[in-house]
Amino acid sequence: MIRSPIFAPLTGGSPAQQLMHRARMFKKAADELVAYSNGEQFLPKYALLTHAMELALKAFAAYSVAAGKPEGGHISNHDLRGWYRRALQYGLAENPTVTKYIEALQEAHFTHYLRYPKELTAPLPDLSVIVDYTIEYLFDNFTPLINPR
Repeated sequence: MIRSPIFAPLTGGSPAQQLMHRARMFKKAADELVAYSNGEQFLPKYALLTHAMELALKAFAAYSVAAGKPEGGHISNHDLRGWYRRALQYGLAENPTVTKYIEALQEAHFTHYLRYPKELTAPLPDLSVIVDYTIEYLFDNFTPLINPR
């Protein structure tokens, strides 16, 4: 039996590092899940992965503000499009494929479709391809900045 520590571990690192660490934790949890179950997309996996994307984008924003970039206006939680646009403003190289994929994921993540049944205005794309590509692009670009070695 694995027991919890008596005292909670102290958080370490900058706010950007803490957000990026949490993003990696969500991604790790999702990586252990199947992509499909009974012929349909296993949505809990993609809810975790899109949340990891959101946290990674917020980590890059926190890193950029700490490095002296202007804070910018309010962006709603779960707004992948808004956080991605902010990352582009802060210097993330635009990738047309990622831009297209963020657009495809926006409604499903922002409206919580991946967690609750709702009607979408467009069909849900095959998440197994677009989510993996997008999250790897974000992690590959943000990790060397936020967690330099």
